[in-house]
Amino acid sequence: ADRPSHTSAAMSLPFGATRFTPIESGLGGMMIGASAAMAYLIDGKITGISGIMGPFFRGVLKCDPVKDAQLWKLLFLTGLVLGGLVDLAFNWQFSFPRAPPMHIARYLLAGVAVGIGTRVGKGCTSGHGICGLPRFSLRSWISVPTFMGVAAGTIAITRHALKSDGTGYSPRLAELQWPPQWQFPLGAFLGSLCLIVLCVLLPDKFKMFMSPLSSGLIFALGLGASGMTNPMKVMNFLDFGGYWDPSLGFVMGCGIFISGPAFILAEQMGKVTAPLVEGCKFESPPKKGNYLPLVIGASFFGLGWGLIGLCPGPALASIIPKLITGSWGSPWTPDFCLAMAAVVICISWIATDRAIQFVSVQTQPPSAESAEEPKGQTV
Repeated sequence: ADRPSHTSAAMSLPFGATRFTPIESGLGGMMIGASAAMAYLIDGKITGISGIMGPFFRGVLKCDPVKDAQLWKLLFLTGLVLGGLVDLAFNWQFSFPRAPPMHIARYLLAGVAVGIGTRVGKGCTSGHGICGLPRFSLRSWISVPTFMGVAAGTIAITRHALKSDGTGYSPRLAELQWPPQWQFPLGAFLGSLCLIVLCVLLPDKFKMFMSPLSSGLIFALGLGASGMTNPMKVMNFLDFGGYWDPSLGFVMGCGIFISGPAFILAEQMGKVTAPLVEGCKFESPPKKGNYLPLVIGASFFGLGWGLIGLCPGPALASIIPKLITGSWGSPWTPDFCLAMAAVVICISWIATDRAIQFVSVQTQPPSAESAEEPKGQTV
C-alpha cells in the first residue's frame, strides 16, 4: 500500500500521506507518454482526455453515427475504462486507496470547476501537458503554469489557511518508497510495449480498431501505475509548501520524454508526414491565440484539481472502480462521492459547451456562419 510502513511514523502523518515513488511514477508516466505517441503516430490523434471525452458525449447527444472520429473516441474511452478495471484488479491498494473524506459539496463543486475549465480552456494535464508542451504550443506553456499555480494556491488555502483537510501537513518531503513496488508497473509497461508492437504490425483494417483501444488501455495503466488515480497523491504533489510528494513530476517528465519525440519528428522536423493508418491526418490544434478564455479555463480547472486532485483522465479511469468500492458500507462514502464528481465533470463539460455555442450564435451577425465547434483536443 502507498503509506508509511512504520507505525510510529504513520501516527504522526496526516490522512493520505503518500510515499515518494519515482520508479513507479516514472514507469507510469512513460506509459502515458507512449499512449500519446502511439495515438499520434498511428492515428494522428492528440490524446487530450477532455477533448476526447467531451466531443464524444456531445456526439452521443446529437445522435451522431458511431464511425470515423466518433468511433475512435469510443474505442479510446473504452480502453481507458478497461484499463481502470485492470488497475483495480491487480494494483488496487496503490491505484485506488480510500478517497479523502471531504464533504460531498466539495466533490461536486470541484467536478463543476473541472468540467467548465477543461471546456473553456480546451485542455488539461494530458492535452496541454503531455501533448501541448512538447508541441511547443504557446497556449499550453501558458495554461500549464496557470492551472498548476491555481491548484497549488487552492491547496495552500484549504490545507494550511482554512485547515479544512485536517492537520499534520507541516512542511516535509514524502518518504521514499524503497524498495519500489515494481511488479505491476513493470508488468504493465512490458505489456504496453507488446500492445504497441502488435498495433504497428497489424493490417490497417484491424489497426484502426486496435490502436485507439490499446492507446486508451495503456493510458489508464499508466495512470494507475503512477498514482495519478490517487487524489491524495496528486494533492500532495501540489502542496509545495507542506507535505510534498514530488512523484507526479516524474509522471510529467517521463511522459514528455516519451511523447516529445513523436511530436518533434512530425511537427518540428517534418520527418513523419502522415500517420501509419492510411487516410489519417495529424491533428494540429492552434498553438497561439484566444488567451483570455485559455487563462480563465485553466484557472477553473486548477481550482477543481486543487480541491479534490482529480482531472478528466483519472476521473474516467476511476469511475467504475470507485462506484464498486463506494457501494460498500454507508451511502455517500468518499469513494462514491469521487465517482459522482467524475460524472459531474462530464455533465459540466457538456453544459458549458452548450452555453458557449448558444452565446456564440447569439453574438454573431445574422449573415455569419454558425458557431464553430471544436474538433478534438485543442491545446
